Amino acid sequence: MVIITHGFDPEDFEKAKVIPKHNDRMILTYSGIFMVYNTPKYFLIAFKKIAQERPDIAKNIELHFVGFLRKENQKLVNKLKLQEFVFDHGYVDHIDAVSKIKSSDVLWMMVGKRKNIDAILPGKIYEYIGAVKPIIACVPEGAAKLAMQEYPVSYICKPDDVKEIKETILKVYEHYKSSNFPTVDEDYLTNFRRDYLTEKLTKEFQFLVKADVR
Repeated sequence: MVIITHGFDPEDFEKAKVIPKHNDRMILTYSGIFMVYNTPKYFLIAFKKIAQERPDIAKNIELHFVGFLRKENQKLVNKLKLQEFVFDHGYVDHIDAVSKIKSSDVLWMMVGKRKNIDAILPGKIYEYIGAVKPIIACVPEGAAKLAMQEYPVSYICKPDDVKEIKETILKVYEHYKSSNFPTVDEDYLTNFRRDYLTEKLTKEFQFLVKADVR
């Protein structure tokens, strides 16, 4: 059995431009939509606690959402009074989304807890990896957590533990301010390039064809 993962298209990252920053705030971005198995609820509540307990840190962080935030989540942002920290970009085309990922300092993803969720492995993980950015991964036990454990710049916490998420954000901010993020090896990245994965799949087909001819 051969398993070929999702990957990222390096051409997308070549086309996408980095948006210049106008301040030194840490840009923390979520790209994608929120469905039945994921929600920004716990992350937003955790950030609200930071805003209350460490306003000096909160004022130096921007939360960017690229995709479909959903009305109920927009209402939660308003209820928690986080409007000054949240930037909702809505739907954008793919290259623009990659551009916003490249222009971020930290990326965030989450997979919620539900039946059979351990088999869920969002394709966005590999696009995040292609951006070579630190990733906050709020994930349960399962495929997503295993993938993130292999990534050198991942900060893993449980998806519904507000205290742990808050502490993770603070830790990431500390590393951001001190420029203390680990580096990502080029060989590791190659494993998830779509041209490399396509070549790998082609070789498997060639092997099977030759074996069948024999």
